Amino acid sequence: MALLTLLLGCHATTDVGGAPDPDTGPAETDGALPGEPPEDDFGCDPGAEDVEVDELDVATLTFRCRGSATAEAWRLVSGPEGATFDGATGTLTWATDLASSGEWKVEAAALKGELAEPGKGTIWVAEALDERGNVEPDPLIYTYEYGIPVFHLSTNGDLPADGSEPVTVTYRGHQFVGTEAQYRGAASSYYPKRSYRVDFAPDDEFEDEDEGFPKRRSVVLTSTFDDNAYFRQKMCFDIWNRISPDRPVITSFAVLYINGEYVGLYLLGDHIDGEWFEDQGYPEDGNLYKSVDHAANFYSTYGGNKSSWHQGYEKKEGLDDSYADLDAFVEFVATSSDAEFDAGIEELVDLEDIYDWWALVLFTEADDSGGKNAYFYNDPAAPLFRFEPWDFNHSLGQTWRTEREAANYSDDFTGANNLFARLLDSRKFGQTMRDRFADARATPLAKAEMQDLIDSYVERIDRAARKDWSVWDYQYRSYSGWSWRDDWTEYDEEVDYVRGWVDDRWDWIERWDP
Repeated sequence: MALLTLLLGCHATTDVGGAPDPDTGPAETDGALPGEPPEDDFGCDPGAEDVEVDELDVATLTFRCRGSATAEAWRLVSGPEGATFDGATGTLTWATDLASSGEWKVEAAALKGELAEPGKGTIWVAEALDERGNVEPDPLIYTYEYGIPVFHLSTNGDLPADGSEPVTVTYRGHQFVGTEAQYRGAASSYYPKRSYRVDFAPDDEFEDEDEGFPKRRSVVLTSTFDDNAYFRQKMCFDIWNRISPDRPVITSFAVLYINGEYVGLYLLGDHIDGEWFEDQGYPEDGNLYKSVDHAANFYSTYGGNKSSWHQGYEKKEGLDDSYADLDAFVEFVATSSDAEFDAGIEELVDLEDIYDWWALVLFTEADDSGGKNAYFYNDPAAPLFRFEPWDFNHSLGQTWRTEREAANYSDDFTGANNLFARLLDSRKFGQTMRDRFADARATPLAKAEMQDLIDSYVERIDRAARKDWSVWDYQYRSYSGWSWRDDWTEYDEEVDYVRGWVDDRWDWIERWDP
């Protein structure tokens, strides 16, 4: 449908026409009406608040003056086909259909005598589900759903868990070239709503400045299937970024469509790899390890003698297959005397990273991330291990199987991680580690700050989370990994549960003072 530009009578209720605007992002609320010079402004500053509806809903968009003046009437410039416009009230009314999904820009002018001031508004129409006759959304036009960017993935079949397959990716109106994707995750690889890693070509990297992403060669779409509050993983990463801001892990929310079909609300985030560390200023070919099971505990044993010092780790990247630097690091933590430990540990690892790692998992009670699910990077040319966290489905009051975990659970993670134990027991480092955590609770992790974070998530994802929950509620409850539970919560109840748990955890740590 061609965009119709209409100069309509002032007071008529008139049918109008148009097509979705392919531009991405929220619409601007000012601009010049063709032929109207700025000096003709009379102080109205017209605009309309964005409207979000589902297909088959009636959208109502009303223009108002935001300045000191009032308009005598309104004139429509452009809008969606089939809508009507009331020139007396500045109200556009549009009964959407099953082909209406997308972003629709509406332009109108406030009138006073011979003067006209232009303004804009946007109608966002979300894709309907399971409606007979529904039309698949156009990836180039369907850029947002309830204010959250839509990630469109097109495949020719099932994706592999190892190695990548070519896919087509469209995001915020841009279709990328040379993209590949694969499934990812351990427990989540069995979910009906799976997680994905997407790799981009060097000359067409992923980027979204509005959501905080600089150019990235790889991103991860993490399933929220195991979290019916929908923000646990993001909150843990945001906490990490607050207490350890030098190398933030960027995350944002995204809605995923695969081959034109709705999948749900996801966490879009950085993929930790050599290229990611290169973006942080380190050599890309450094040694990168990930702790993949609880044998990665910095002790000499794990249910018996270990097969190697690097038991529990996988080497993800590096120039060769050697684990020599990691073996030396783990052996030193496990076997050095107290004096040797105090004298030498700072030469092996960035201790501030470890202090913040302990604070993160202790505050969030991330039981699956205090030893495993950790990345360690080392540049052999300038050796010093750096740490980055990963995977927080077990956090903030639930286990990785979604069962409830009390806020007064007093695990200080020293059993799971001997590096924590050695540092806390150290005369040289122990008090510093505790003081750093106390300082964090006083400022970036303060109660009010944490509740403000939760408020920001709910404000951003509420409608998208409700849509996801309407699709996955039954499969979530019946999933074999946790179907034995009898303490189910709805989305609203789970949000309230996390709110209360965070406050209770904060109070408990203040009393416990580990």
